Amino acid sequence: MNTNFEQSRRDPLLTEDTFHAKTIDYFEETLNDEELISIISDQTKEKDHRKRVSWSVFGELFEKTILDYSAGKDFVEIQSILHKTLSFYEEHKNNFPEHSLKYWEPDSYQYILWLFSLNTLLGDSSFSSSLIRCVSVSGNDDKLLSILFSRLGIVGFPRGEELIFPKTYQYLFDAIKGDGAYPSKEERQKSIKKYLSAWYKSMKNCYWHDRHKGRFPTFFGYWAFEAALATVLYDLDDSSYRDMLHYPKDLVDHARNNGVDKLFHTQNIKQRWIVFPNDESPISGRWFDNLSNEVISTVKGERMPGVFENAQGYRHFWVSE
Repeated sequence: MNTNFEQSRRDPLLTEDTFHAKTIDYFEETLNDEELISIISDQTKEKDHRKRVSWSVFGELFEKTILDYSAGKDFVEIQSILHKTLSFYEEHKNNFPEHSLKYWEPDSYQYILWLFSLNTLLGDSSFSSSLIRCVSVSGNDDKLLSILFSRLGIVGFPRGEELIFPKTYQYLFDAIKGDGAYPSKEERQKSIKKYLSAWYKSMKNCYWHDRHKGRFPTFFGYWAFEAALATVLYDLDDSSYRDMLHYPKDLVDHARNNGVDKLFHTQNIKQRWIVFPNDESPISGRWFDNLSNEVISTVKGERMPGVFENAQGYRHFWVSE
């Protein structure tokens, strides 16, 4: 193995051979496959097939983003590939607006956390509305996501009483619950440390778990980006856990050095709203439907239009611009 790669990589489980093979045999081969890419817009193909192809391309882009972080790439490169990833996600959502991440599925839940964490910590807020539209709701929703979204300035995500995956995310919830006074920062920091200690084992139901042991070069790194997000948003001292295996400390340092912590100070956050059909519009402005490409404009106090559910039983909501 190249000594320089060993020194620059952030994930010690990533080998140089895997990095290059994953980049060439999966990422570049997928994006350079014109026949495959053309399927996405080919109206003669079945829609479900086109959607699966589109989502697989998004998956390769997103895994490449994480792979580049794992390999020690600089943040200019990582921001560039993340921007491409999120731009493609917007295209995917426009082409298949009914497709969303169902947070009650383990892979989707972790994808939601990763997407919002990377988008926030790398300082790109231009995709916030699109990312909100990617999340399915049921009306009695996961309380961790609700609190996290609220801290990011996303108002109106329904909050249930339970965690969907308590064994996996209880410590993360403990780190972000409450207000500015309780829990204390010290208690939040202890919760993050406990979360990181159990993180990898608790991810055993995710598709990427144990990939570093596989025959094929599909491993892209193991990172609890959501622990980094909580650290920055709640201004925590990470000295007790910054050298733990799955904690992306370089990303935290980058975010702080670039003022992300100040950008998301409670007094500076730009609010975006989630509102359901027949609710009153809390502001005047443009709104985007989560399960279609419909865009409307309302004035404050006006009743929001639309149907409550689509044919598959998923709830519609509106996201403010």
